[in-house]
Amino acid sequence: MKILLAEDEVDLNNVVTRYLKKNGYSVDSVLDGEEALDYLEYGEYDLVILDIMMPEIDGIQTAIKIRETWAVPIIML
Repeated sequence: MKILLAEDEVDLNNVVTRYLKKNGYSVDSVLDGEEALDYLEYGEYDLVILDIMMPEIDGIQTAIKIRETWAVPIIML
């Protein structure tokens, strides 16, 4: 399973990424909503995990933009 994690707090991003990878998931991690949308444009993901409060585009707006194009499941932090 390939997961895209968007979390702007670097330490939390690193911890969640390591935990997911340790449990066998393939993870790409980004620090804001704009970056998440860029990754979705060029990659295929089975799940997106979004922080609600992020710079550039917040998690809610990112989820709305994701739904306009992709049918990937989203978990909000």
